[in-house]
Amino acid sequence: MRGWRAAVVALSALSLAACTVPVEGVPDAQVVRPSLTPGSDQLPKAGQCTDTGLEVLDCATEHEAEVTEVGRLDGLDEAYPNDRDLRRAALPPCRAALTAYLGSPDHDATRLRARAFWPSRDGWARGDRWRVCAVVEFKPDGSGVRRKGSAKDLLKVAGFGTVQLCATASPGQAKDAGITACDQPHRAEAVPGVLTLGNPQDPAPSPDQVNTKAADHCAKAVTNYVGARREDVFASWRAFGSQAWSEGYTSVVCYAEATRPFSGRLWGLGTNPLPA
Repeated sequence: MRGWRAAVVALSALSLAACTVPVEGVPDAQVVRPSLTPGSDQLPKAGQCTDTGLEVLDCATEHEAEVTEVGRLDGLDEAYPNDRDLRRAALPPCRAALTAYLGSPDHDATRLRARAFWPSRDGWARGDRWRVCAVVEFKPDGSGVRRKGSAKDLLKVAGFGTVQLCATASPGQAKDAGITACDQPHRAEAVPGVLTLGNPQDPAPSPDQVNTKAADHCAKAVTNYVGARREDVFASWRAFGSQAWSEGYTSVVCYAEATRPFSGRLWGLGTNPLPA
């Protein structure tokens, strides 16, 4: 998934030395400005499903998005804002709505993402200030998934493993971790226990500050995930950088990383041999 993070933070398995690798760009959270802007009374409601636009579909049929919240864009000028200001106004509350809708902040460790809709220029001129937040899922290659059924509370139950991020390269060292399906050979698995570093209104932490906070947290999260401390599995992590911080990307995603590629899962592996 290209561009989903703006910084990489790692803990080396051998030297225990932290390092940071910058990655260009900002996360791939989608924003949509409809060409024909609906009025606020024509918007879908939370729990309803859509495709690329705002037309309501039956959630039992294939759909791209599911609405998590409908709200208002506040604190912006009367003139139509630029994309940066619109993203900063819409994405933090849409990410918060995603956490509430899925039942966990661990969505950053999955292929689920926030999608934000807002009025086009003509709608803004007539006074529209709405925002529509939705959840979408991506395949490992970055293309969209057409889901059936609801994603409501998916991460409260046993849904994490169905949308979990797995990587073919070291998440702590590679700029592109090589996101892959978890039933394919891989090197690392994102684990529950996403760490929030602060609020988008706060100054973004430095790489050293990120490393300091993430090291102990991710080590514990990986041990809990695997079910034992192991010599051949260690904690690494990826963090969104300062460019994305103001858009609400204030978390660190922990990974259970093995010393070699493997098939199968590390979840609950305990002291059993590393899968082949």
